[in-house]
Amino acid sequence: MKNVLLPTHLSSSSSTAPARFARTAVTVAALLVAATQLAGCLPVIAAGAVAGGALIAADRRPTGTQTVDRGLQLEIENTLSTRYSGGQASVSVTVFNRKVLLTGEASNDQVKQQIEQYVRSLPNAREVINELQVTSSPGFMTTSNDAYLTSKVKTLLATTDGVPANSIKVTTDKGVVYLLGVVTASEGDKATDIARNASGVVKVVKAFDYVSDAERARLDAAAAGGQSTTTGDSPVGTPAPVQSVPGAAPNAPVTSGAPANTPVPGTVSTPVGSPVTVPAGRNLP
Repeated sequence: MKNVLLPTHLSSSSSTAPARFARTAVTVAALLVAATQLAGCLPVIAAGAVAGGALIAADRRPTGTQTVDRGLQLEIENTLSTRYSGGQASVSVTVFNRKVLLTGEASNDQVKQQIEQYVRSLPNAREVINELQVTSSPGFMTTSNDAYLTSKVKTLLATTDGVPANSIKVTTDKGVVYLLGVVTASEGDKATDIARNASGVVKVVKAFDYVSDAERARLDAAAAGGQSTTTGDSPVGTPAPVQSVPGAAPNAPVTSGAPANTPVPGTVSTPVGSPVTVPAGRNLP
């Protein structure tokens, strides 16, 4: 989604009106999400689309990387749906900055490892986070609630000042919220704290790519400008535990853009180890 944003430091009347409109639209979208939760998945998704259309923010990924991400996700989804159509696995694929997150279920450990090995073999997958669980597929209510939580967290992030909502990917599986994106350490901490305090969230797993303030400024300048948002109501809920997965070290540069349909040179990253769960509370890693 490409939109035009205004720098956050502007305070003129020309920037105040659009900002107020965006915040109002987001609030309406959030109310629609809550109101339509009992009606099923489609209203939730539609409300999320309304929020996405009202919110205007920059995506820090280069255009080429965004194209690669979309192509990579489609390739993995199509391959897995064909290969495991017999019910051996139910996999949700999330790709951001060429980092692939696998959530869902596999019928056994062998299938789980087969899926991971396949994804790691793809040239454009620079890192794979395998969160597949060996269990049966979730029921409708679990899937519906996950979609609702994703919409809720996205809305909370988008209405909070200092959080680059369009540079953060949110996905939920069985109440566990996964956060990917290109952020500074402080932005990542703020986004994590917002997500873990949202009611209904069981745990937050963060898999950010961290950049320095200087790199953040460069990326924001390179992307389309953005309209600022201000902090909305504080999320309500018991703080959920936080879990981190190994990823790019703080201040590491963002992967460079790659042309569409062109494999990115380089080897696949080292397999992700088992993260350590952080107890619930305010003390984030």
